[in-house]
Amino acid sequence: MIVDAHAHVFRPASVLPRAVDELAPAQRDAPVEDLLATMEAAGVERAVLVPLGTEDEYVASVLADHPGRFAAIAVADGAILEGDVAALDARRAEFPFHGVRTQWLGEPGRPLEASPLLPVLRAMAERGLVLWTYLAPGQLRLLGELPAAVPELRIVLNHLGFCPHDMRVDAHGRPSFEDPFPDGSLEPVLALAEHEHAHVMFSGHYALSAEDPPYRDLDLVVSRLFDAYGAGRMLWASDYPWTRDVPGYASLLELAPPGATRAGMDAIHGGTALKLFPHLGPV
Repeated sequence: MIVDAHAHVFRPASVLPRAVDELAPAQRDAPVEDLLATMEAAGVERAVLVPLGTEDEYVASVLADHPGRFAAIAVADGAILEGDVAALDARRAEFPFHGVRTQWLGEPGRPLEASPLLPVLRAMAERGLVLWTYLAPGQLRLLGELPAAVPELRIVLNHLGFCPHDMRVDAHGRPSFEDPFPDGSLEPVLALAEHEHAHVMFSGHYALSAEDPPYRDLDLVVSRLFDAYGAGRMLWASDYPWTRDVPGYASLLELAPPGATRAGMDAIHGGTALKLFPHLGPV
């Protein structure tokens, strides 16, 4: 079973209110019906959905309409970032998500133990929720403190664990980053692999590479991540809809870490995701 571990679905802002920016202008539309058709054409059976922002309504309705087909990740709002566990639970009662996405763990220069987010991180571990994240340079030290502070929390680093800054939107309407791995940013991601509950997403090549597929300029980064995490803790993802037409959704399934075996690719293409989200497995 192939699982797309990171895809976005949303409607135009006139249909359902949502955040609007250069990447997702008000008229842009990525309905779940199109995602499902795109997945079917590529032989992908399940997916993990990530809203563009803190608006939950559309993805919540998709979960209700397609039980067992999708997992969902909520984007952290102010209450969650302030450590309000009751707000986390209340939001989940309306939107039964399986993980939380944040690019903020705490104030740079202060320990994770002092972060207001820490009670929520501990509650997430207790509830079996996954931390879905990629982090700016100032947050990387806090990433290294996570295993000791919340040892049972399962972590998925998005898009090769890259370090986001200075995003632009390219000619195809996709996010792009000129320097996604600044000096010193990859080492904390590799070090986190020593933690058994840490995973990394095999995705985002299109936004992180200066080349066309198969993105050979990322081979060294991919090889180091593959050596550190292994196929059993890597997850393939499309980042739909940004990749739907260029380079093409199905073409992303052709990417592989150097040296990966067929069994390894089976894990990357779905086995790892099914361990994190067992409800997506065959009934």
